[in-house]
Amino acid sequence: MAQLDKKFKFSLLTASVVAVLSAHSSMALAQDAQAPAALEEEPEVIQVRGIRGSMQKSLLDKRAADQVVDAITATDIGKLPDTTIADSLQRITGVSINRSGGEGSSVSVRGLQQVATTLNGEQMLSAGSITTIQPNFDDIPSTMVNGLEVIKSAQAKTLNGGLAGVINLKTVRPLDLDEGWTVVGKAQASDGSMGDDTDTKLALFTGLNLNSDTAFSVNLSHDKTNLADYIVGSTGQDWGFNASETTSFVQDNVDANKNGSLDDVYYAFQGHQASNNYIERERTGINGSFQHNFNDNFSFTSDVFYTEMEEYQYLSGINISQDWSGVTGWFTPDEGGSTAHENGVINDDGVYEVIPGAYNTMQSGEFQSRRTMAHSETHYSEKEALNTNVQLDYDNGTNFTASVRWVHGEAREDWQKSTVDAYFNSGEQGSRYYLGEGGERLSPVNPWGYQGQWATDENGAEIVDSHYQIPVHLAYQNSNVAWTMPMMSVTEADGSVTQERLGSNVDRYSLTSTNLEGYYSDATLDAFRVDGSYEFDMDHLRSIDMGARYGEREISREGWYGVLPRTNEYGDAFLARWKDSEVGAPLTGESYIDPIAFTDELLAGKITQLNDFEGTSGIGSIYVVDPEKMKDPTKFHEEVYGEQNVEMLTSDNTYEMTEETTSAYVQVNLDGEIFDLGYSGNMGVRYVKTEFDIDQRESTSGTTYDVNGQTYIVGGGPGSPNPIGDIVNTTRDYDDYLPAINFALELTDDMKVRAAFNKTVTTHDAGNLAGGVTINRNKACQPYLNGNEVVFCATDANYGGNPNLDPYRSTNYDLSWEWYFDSSGIVSLGLFYMDVGSFIRQEQVMLPVPDSDGVVRGFDIDSGTFIGLTPTQTKVNGEGGSIKGVELGYQQAFDSLPGIWGGFGVTANYTYAPSDSDQVDYYGKELPMADNSEHTSNLALWYEQDGWQARIAHNYRSKKFISVRTSGAYQFARWEKPTNYIDASVSYDVNEHFTVMFQGTNLTEEVKEEYLQWEDLVDKRYLNERKLSLGVQYRM
Repeated sequence: MAQLDKKFKFSLLTASVVAVLSAHSSMALAQDAQAPAALEEEPEVIQVRGIRGSMQKSLLDKRAADQVVDAITATDIGKLPDTTIADSLQRITGVSINRSGGEGSSVSVRGLQQVATTLNGEQMLSAGSITTIQPNFDDIPSTMVNGLEVIKSAQAKTLNGGLAGVINLKTVRPLDLDEGWTVVGKAQASDGSMGDDTDTKLALFTGLNLNSDTAFSVNLSHDKTNLADYIVGSTGQDWGFNASETTSFVQDNVDANKNGSLDDVYYAFQGHQASNNYIERERTGINGSFQHNFNDNFSFTSDVFYTEMEEYQYLSGINISQDWSGVTGWFTPDEGGSTAHENGVINDDGVYEVIPGAYNTMQSGEFQSRRTMAHSETHYSEKEALNTNVQLDYDNGTNFTASVRWVHGEAREDWQKSTVDAYFNSGEQGSRYYLGEGGERLSPVNPWGYQGQWATDENGAEIVDSHYQIPVHLAYQNSNVAWTMPMMSVTEADGSVTQERLGSNVDRYSLTSTNLEGYYSDATLDAFRVDGSYEFDMDHLRSIDMGARYGEREISREGWYGVLPRTNEYGDAFLARWKDSEVGAPLTGESYIDPIAFTDELLAGKITQLNDFEGTSGIGSIYVVDPEKMKDPTKFHEEVYGEQNVEMLTSDNTYEMTEETTSAYVQVNLDGEIFDLGYSGNMGVRYVKTEFDIDQRESTSGTTYDVNGQTYIVGGGPGSPNPIGDIVNTTRDYDDYLPAINFALELTDDMKVRAAFNKTVTTHDAGNLAGGVTINRNKACQPYLNGNEVVFCATDANYGGNPNLDPYRSTNYDLSWEWYFDSSGIVSLGLFYMDVGSFIRQEQVMLPVPDSDGVVRGFDIDSGTFIGLTPTQTKVNGEGGSIKGVELGYQQAFDSLPGIWGGFGVTANYTYAPSDSDQVDYYGKELPMADNSEHTSNLALWYEQDGWQARIAHNYRSKKFISVRTSGAYQFARWEKPTNYIDASVSYDVNEHFTVMFQGTNLTEEVKEEYLQWEDLVDKRYLNERKLSLGVQYRM
């Protein structure tokens, strides 16, 4: 009910803001009716239309900037060059993106994820990144934005919050429109190469500039998108083991690759999958702006920026695995089906050491599956954000100008996930059984499933009395994973034996295990700022800017598991997270979920046949729980199990955090001449005080939980979380002085050199600061205490978040050369260096942790003494790293060429950004920063003439470092292979009002592939579709 209340209040605020904007518009119309016929001369306004106009405006913005900035300008109102905000941003040097369902989503600048996002120059809340620092724009329709800026060198007056830079989203300013009405409407339909549904996008912009003193605009957007995102490869994330030939196979001393030795080790994924994955997104956006000049001194601006996105992710497919057994060597490689690498480990001294044998990766062979199942997931999320702005500017034509501004933001994200595992093996392969009282085995957990055959050795000989398994052959090829599904012998009820292809008979399936989880995230933002500037009539000193700002951001997160009320054989009520036919009830041990056949009436209408597996061959068809039937995840669970789920909060993902920032700046702006060369620049300092008030939640060791007056048993096999206990509150603050210097020297009228120096600071993801607390306490300290009160003393702890983490801090340097050889042309060369003070890592530290009575004693259980501190696993500030690089840019319109050739133009850029960190790979080699690619480039060829506009663009990103996977003594660097994306668009202006548009994205159906250390150790492949779009635009 609390969430419904939040949503209602949110919507009420939205309606109120829209009503205010409507009132402003009515006032504007009334003033228009009384406006005098004679108007003052209008200021010059640059109206941007087309590719060439967009390029020129972006170059003007870059050239005039007092800092290192790159800009993208919409080719028309609400029309960025690419389909999404992130896809447009990737065209800028130093910017790289990640993709969700093939669409650009999160953004990094110069290899760093810590990037601030502003809306028209002030902080904003985005529902896609409530608890994270890295920008994510997948919930914002691209038609809501009219321009983008990437600010790479801060000024003192630049809002702090990003290490590598600030991304500023710009909306239409109504007073910049032509006088009178401006109306632009768009409609677009798209089809994907892998899906069947048609996407739709609708947008309408309406603006009225009454008399250059009063104007308003409303921008509406609505789109429905369907995205294919097939997954093939391993199951889970970092689910893998080392498999030694001597101890890890079905029996000891197995020469798996038959090379005559037993000293080989293999990397063994826990499981392999082929999954059909579709994402449905429905976005709505409303942007309203009002501007009014009261008189020659004061002007007023107000904005509302509202976005909403509803997303469903439907995943279903086949999984085979070794079922978390001790037999990690669950395969037999084909001849030539594995690759041997040097066997080496990082020793205790941190040095790479070669040891006997080889470390092998496997590409093809027979897998002896102990869990063969259909897997389905439905992820549902609803994201909503509202950002408002009210600004009053003062400018009476004298030397002093000032502004006062207030921004308010609200954002929420509600997320749920339902997971279903449905066996079509029997389960006895992994010793999984349906249980009677006391844990007695009554039947396999799926009594209708395939039994398979005995496990085999490397020569194919059965090992009787080992365990049953189902042999499935896999071969990882360049662009395909070939599956070979075996024929299964099945003994029918009448004793006859039939043959059928594995997975082809719906009668063999049962819904075996399900899980429900979710979270609610909410945030609010309020910021008030005052800025002033005084211009001087003297050489060199142009002006002084100064200002002050106060901001408050509140974040709350409630993570939960959907637990099911059940009663054991003794009549004791308990809560179960795992709705699983093999799990026993607490105290009595019997299964509390009966096996449910796919043919059961409970699942009528919820089962579908699946044969769509992109990137694979040989699977045929299987049956799955239709993820679309879990569109309401909670409702699905209640329909199947007949009980109302309880949303039981989890301590590790439940917290509240308030961040207050108080800042002030002073900045001196300079221009003039040095040795007959013009220059401009600024220098200043920004002071920032940051204060946190963080409430973490402690996980208790309690075994009961009350719901509506009923006491339930929790914990144990059924998997319900430990109840949430006390709030652990931490307050802290820190101060930063952030100097910033920007200098530009004009070598000629068309050529300038820039240099910049600044220091930046940004906070951490909220979960790294406020994640939950688990404290282990016992009574071992009791004999050492005075008094009779029973005290449980803390002996060790785990803090999921560390509120005492120092922020990210960086010192940045820029040096660049720019040659503007014509209004649409530039050649540029930039050098940058960023020195990041520290990154976080996991470590055991000693912290003051309270005992059960709230007193901090720090009992050392080994010595029996009180030392004041308790050993605690948590995140700490580790070593830093640096990124240095080169950015090259070239842009030119060939309008001096004759005829058709004069319509062509080209844009190209390249970024080289090597980095270092404190992490090392398998060989002890230093790794770059996470999410960083050393090489990125863009090349676009465009044409504009006689009403035609066309563009084809290529984006390249070299291999990207993701993370380190540690397995025993081995460390594997996880990489994403290089990617190449090609997009194209064509449009034709039928007349001055009507335009027809065609667009294609991901034309080559690029595959995103992740691997561990070596390219022959493929972890996952993500296959995204080509999108072709046809649209029309009407402009009035």
